[in-house]
Amino acid sequence: MKAIVFDKSGTIVDTRRMALDVLSGSLDRNVSSTRIVDSMDKGALLILERGVADEIMSANDEAAFADFCRGVDVSFKCIYENTCDKPCLERAMESCNSIPLSFFKKTISAVYDTVGRVRTNNGVVYDIANMRPTHVLSTGGRIIPGVPELFDSLRASGWDIFVATGDTLEGMLGVGRDLGLEEDCLFCFQNAPKKAHSIRRLRSDYDSVVMVGNDSNDMDAFKESDKSILVTQDGLEKKAELFDVADCVLPSITDILRVL
Repeated sequence: MKAIVFDKSGTIVDTRRMALDVLSGSLDRNVSSTRIVDSMDKGALLILERGVADEIMSANDEAAFADFCRGVDVSFKCIYENTCDKPCLERAMESCNSIPLSFFKKTISAVYDTVGRVRTNNGVVYDIANMRPTHVLSTGGRIIPGVPELFDSLRASGWDIFVATGDTLEGMLGVGRDLGLEEDCLFCFQNAPKKAHSIRRLRSDYDSVVMVGNDSNDMDAFKESDKSILVTQDGLEKKAELFDVADCVLPSITDILRVL
């Protein structure tokens, strides 16, 4: 028995990440959120635990973000950090009260302008050492062409397919449905340690487990897998260590069949 685990964003979904610097107000398009975190001494990537883009877009521009989140009863989840120091999520949310919803409206609108009206993940890059948000983030995208056919070919060759992602279950259900994946094959809210744990758990049930990813939050899972594949199709800069850890580097997700 053999299993293959895919990261989602940038690996099987062409994800566009919009980041707005909360101090300068400048908007960067298609950035790597993990690279922003990695540029900090102690940083974390925090996303909202469910999608509230429609509520954000219809709310008052000047409403404070933390007040809005309390009003719609939504909290942060930490999906990536570059330090052993865990952020206090309640304190992080409170520190976001200085951010107006107009900042999130800009990043969400930038995603819509780029890939159309898709579901977005929204959150912040958080400076743990100084206890403040540095960037507002919105991400969204569409399944990369050729991925559905790739998954069909993998199934025909006897592979069981899973996805490990920092996304919410709500955000993954549509992708899973389009790719023919059952809910129990979707591992959600996965930070780097959780992805590695998922690989270890699968290795107890399968003879071989392959991990396919594209960014720093996949590195621990690469180390736990029987074979690791780094895909570079998103064109974003990556840590040199990723290339050292990966068993195989491919320019496109659709090249995977030739190396399995």
